[in-house]
Amino acid sequence: MNVGYKRGIGLALGSGSARGLAHIGVLKVLEREQIPINAISGSSMGALIGGLYAAGMPLRELESIALKVTRRAVLAHIDPIPSLKGLVLGKKIEEMLRSFIGNKDFSELRIPMAIVATDILTGEELVLKDKGDVVNAIRASISVPVVFVPVRAGDRILVDGGVVNPVPVDAVTLLDPRAIPVAVSVIPKVEHKQAERPTTVDILLNTFDIMQHKLYEANKSLAKIVIEPNVSFASGIEFWKAGQIIECGEQAARDRIPAIRRALKPFSFFSVFGRS
Repeated sequence: MNVGYKRGIGLALGSGSARGLAHIGVLKVLEREQIPINAISGSSMGALIGGLYAAGMPLRELESIALKVTRRAVLAHIDPIPSLKGLVLGKKIEEMLRSFIGNKDFSELRIPMAIVATDILTGEELVLKDKGDVVNAIRASISVPVVFVPVRAGDRILVDGGVVNPVPVDAVTLLDPRAIPVAVSVIPKVEHKQAERPTTVDILLNTFDIMQHKLYEANKSLAKIVIEPNVSFASGIEFWKAGQIIECGEQAARDRIPAIRRALKPFSFFSVFGRS
């Protein structure tokens, strides 16, 4: 038994594009309630928010940036390059991430982090952790197929981690098997909606949502506690609804704090007898 070990939660932040801004609200509540976070994993937007937080970016700064996003600002960070590989190059987003994180290696993060990406040539799930450039890993994990140009890593072609593991609970347990696994899913439930002449991007993101929801439902039992912010009112591209989305994350997290405290409490008793 490691006497110096303090049990906390292992936080798995799921994919969901703009809806993933709810992760900011969840983190705000966990920080306010002083819930120890021993490890974080993330796919897609969960990798982006989790990576920034694990690198030491204050939540107030992260929230402030999110709240300033407008439709025009979203367009300003898109560098279109229509090709057979994708519609958006992603260089501007990479530069923005680099301005916050720099060239940090995984070993330099203040909280251990695992980022999930998908090898589109083999279908293999890659869990990026321990070492390597954090920004490159985030850039790979957010690469929605067809929308973003994939990231090349050696002989691998990497795309969005949500393709294979949208809420990577198993990845966070690799970092800390003793932490309480907490999953945060912002993937909307599949529901019938009135036809609205969806754009090509809408069709792609909706297809992604359907696929990811099925994967999530099949694997959510891996989590001890599940937080599911109700963010179905926002589409995957509506980053300008950040205020509402973050508040939904806060509300969902507040509702689960009692369950998290109950899950953490037994450890202090059993650890006395070396049964942790």
